[in-house]
Amino acid sequence: MNRTTYLVCALLTSALVAAMVGWSVAAGALLVPVIAVPLGIVVILACRQQVKGVISDERSNRIRYQASFRTIEILLILGVIGTVVFSSYAYSAPLAPTINGKVTINEDGTRSMTITISRGGDPGMPGDVIRSITIRNMDAMNETEASAYAAFWQEGLRQYNESAITARTILYCLIVLIVTFGAFYLYYARKY
Repeated sequence: MNRTTYLVCALLTSALVAAMVGWSVAAGALLVPVIAVPLGIVVILACRQQVKGVISDERSNRIRYQASFRTIEILLILGVIGTVVFSSYAYSAPLAPTINGKVTINEDGTRSMTITISRGGDPGMPGDVIRSITIRNMDAMNETEASAYAAFWQEGLRQYNESAITARTILYCLIVLIVTFGAFYLYYARKY
């Protein structure tokens, strides 16, 4: 086995292990990572022992060291700046949705409820209305009103509680990490 075949084997094994761990966490099968991670390490080590020739020399080690060091340096600074900026957006009151509700007593003695989700606006000033719903009789809600009420909460707050946002964030960070490392690797490979 040559160096390129070993790198492809290690990449495919790592991708398979990562997919298995991701699936198992989502499915709740926590025994799979306990088996998959050590098995992946054993496969990569077995592939490495089959390599004939030199895997890396002093030059390639220096290039990788410099590229990884610069990548960590740049992404650490950008990560701190990005965390501060995105945290200020996340905890900023004008950007968070505002939920207002009002219960009124009708002329016939029944209670009605109006709920509004709005975005933005200054304190004391309403922002843009995202969704609004009115239930005419809270005490005798029919099936249509109950399903409209459930859909109101499901659709109105969907963008604020998506579970996939974490996965997308990690994916984008990984892509930025790989591109940055690749750029520094190419730079130092030409330099040395």
